[in-house]
Amino acid sequence: MAADWPAAEVEVCSGWRLAWSEGVTRRANSAVRLEAAAPVEAVEEYYRERGAEPCVQIWPGDEELDARLALRGYDAQGHTQAMVRDLGEHPPGADGAGAAVAPRPHGAWRALWSDAGQPAERVPALHRILDRAPAVGYGLHHTGGARGCVVVDGAWAGVYAMVTRPSERGRGRARAVLEALLGWARAQGAAHSYLLVEQGNAAAVRVYERAGFAAECAYHYRVDSGARRGGAPASRSAAAAVGRSGQEGA
Repeated sequence: MAADWPAAEVEVCSGWRLAWSEGVTRRANSAVRLEAAAPVEAVEEYYRERGAEPCVQIWPGDEELDARLALRGYDAQGHTQAMVRDLGEHPPGADGAGAAVAPRPHGAWRALWSDAGQPAERVPALHRILDRAPAVGYGLHHTGGARGCVVVDGAWAGVYAMVTRPSERGRGRARAVLEALLGWARAQGAAHSYLLVEQGNAAAVRVYERAGFAAECAYHYRVDSGARRGGAPASRSAAAAVGRSGQEGA
């Protein structure tokens, strides 16, 4: 999934994969442990050199690391559910007729970042992340009230940045965009799809379950603000790419 939401800078050292992207979204500004004995100090040094909070992804099998970071004062944040859908068993349907997919984001697509809770100054960095992805389709409902994007990398398609305006919710807008995106992804050769949704967003989970997605696994982050050791990070890297849409940032 790292290739679908690519960081500007990636280093593999001291048993970690360390990613940095201007502090925008957790996924592109966090560390993944590659070796059991990887020292946490390497993560802390890397992010503090960039004026950011040390942030570590915690996946199934990382229970010991999770407990160790908790003892070091790291907070648990961004609890996220990964959901998957087989595009052969559940092919994209006619529900996508109300949305179109384009290779570049229209102005109306970009305008919905504000509904996702993203400050205007973060938007350019978010688009730079998407510009680095392998192949991206940008879906927009014809009303302009819902949008999303899909990144295709081989047989897998990752759905991101799903946003629906509050006034348009409950009208099938998100489902239309989702089906249009998956139809486009299947045409690019994708056979499977996934998306990431905040665990506490029951409404979004129901939408995705009705669309044929099923829970695969859960993960979260451990974040150290640096206050315990007197650090002064420049900004929090914990902002989600699509906080109010129910999706993790990826």
